[in-house]
Amino acid sequence: MQKRYLAPVLIIAGILAVDQITKAVVRATMEVGETRPFLPHLMQFTYWQNRGASFGILAEHRWVYMLLSAAALVIMTVLLCKYVSRHPLLTTALSFLIGGGAGNMIARLFVTDEMGYKVVTDFFEFTFVDFAIFNVADIFITFGAVLLGVYIVFFEGKVEKRLRAREEESHDGDGT
Repeated sequence: MQKRYLAPVLIIAGILAVDQITKAVVRATMEVGETRPFLPHLMQFTYWQNRGASFGILAEHRWVYMLLSAAALVIMTVLLCKYVSRHPLLTTALSFLIGGGAGNMIARLFVTDEMGYKVVTDFFEFTFVDFAIFNVADIFITFGAVLLGVYIVFFEGKVEKRLRAREEESHDGDGT
């Protein structure tokens, strides 16, 4: 493996490990619907099984979000491989998105509830606001999306300008 791929591979592997371990621990130690205190007045653990995509949408159309998720993972992986050296923020954002997306995809493929439905294990629940219950993969998907937005808005133009300047310099230096 080339050195430039080491950091993204480690990030993705770390996300997958933490995500899968935390989901397995929740499934092994809690009952569905059970709640345990975690951070008073902020967050608690609540074991929930999500049959759909984000916020349980498309629960009856599993093939749609599985296909979309798989396509998104392939596209992000191709982009990561192509632009791994472009900017550390882009590399981190894509690694977070791939790690989180793959974590939930693994669950959708291999974790089944008592009714035989494929599910994603969710367990973080805010107590100060009514919000969806989520997991480690969801956290990284969210942060990855935010970082990608920050990169596009604040850095992509500068990076593109710098790359064009380098290309022009290399053309000037070789007489073309």
